[in-house]
Amino acid sequence: MNAQGVKTLEGDISKLIGEKELSVTFSYENMMVHGFNSEEEFIEAKVRLREEHKPGTGEGERFRGSWFADRDSVFEPAFIKYINHKLPKKRKINVVENNPDATYNLHVQTLWTYPGYNVGFAQPAKIEVALSLYEISNPDVILWKAKNPYRVEAGIAPYKRELRIAAAYAKLSLNISWFFKRKLK
Repeated sequence: MNAQGVKTLEGDISKLIGEKELSVTFSYENMMVHGFNSEEEFIEAKVRLREEHKPGTGEGERFRGSWFADRDSVFEPAFIKYINHKLPKKRKINVVENNPDATYNLHVQTLWTYPGYNVGFAQPAKIEVALSLYEISNPDVILWKAKNPYRVEAGIAPYKRELRIAAAYAKLSLNISWFFKRKLK
């Protein structure tokens, strides 16, 4: 799916032609993590593992906190940074999370995450997302939806988990910028 790029399921992205501002929002509700029945099961397993290896250090709870904090501090900024950098100059759209100057919002819902690993052998992170576009003043009317789930594999596998997953969001933004380049002529 990654090699195919973003594909339209329904609607039309052409509403963005001429727009200079675009809002983006992210959600992670009901996100699955590879190899587990739920995100909570994944978190509990990782917390337990850390507490068993380093009892009384609070490593498990630090993991839990960083798992959620990384969304705002690492994944979403990586997506925004790379999409703003990669959008074609002549069709430049300034993408900002919860952009107050935008008419439209691109919503990125993460459905599934594979954190990958880098422990001698490396496996890049992968994410599956659902993408949709709506007018901010009328969010119940979806103007465009991508075929989903749309799977993206990061091109690199850094040592740190949060950077591996952030690389998948950066790759997603690159794929969306290519889609915009083709569709917003």
